[in-house]
Amino acid sequence: MAFGDIGGAVTELVITCKSPASGTVNILKGDAVKLTGAYTVDNATSAEDLIFGQALASTVENGAAIPVKVRAVCLFAYTGTAPAVDGAKGVLASATAGKVKAPAAGAGQGVNVKVDTGSSLVHVLL
Repeated sequence: MAFGDIGGAVTELVITCKSPASGTVNILKGDAVKLTGAYTVDNATSAEDLIFGQALASTVENGAAIPVKVRAVCLFAYTGTAPAVDGAKGVLASATAGKVKAPAAGAGQGVNVKVDTGSSLVHVLL
């Protein structure tokens, strides 16, 4: 991307994590995931859980290796009211697996940089 283009150069930090060792797993590429143990992530979230990153692959297997974007601009599907873009607010997990929402109170995690209400997507700098 040339100097002056909106968004600039893209830099990401991706780490390899694993899905839970037991139970039902249904992580989809693009899902918001939370940290549930040592390098273990899951998209089964409760409202207001902290987001660890974004799954870059899908899996239904227990203990499967999965790349997770932990620092970058992530595009998350959101539920409820569109998150605010004000330079101070981020998002938290929703009760819907893999999706985020505007925090009920406080700033949430990361910084929202864009909201696409037509697609129900929020761009979050983690």
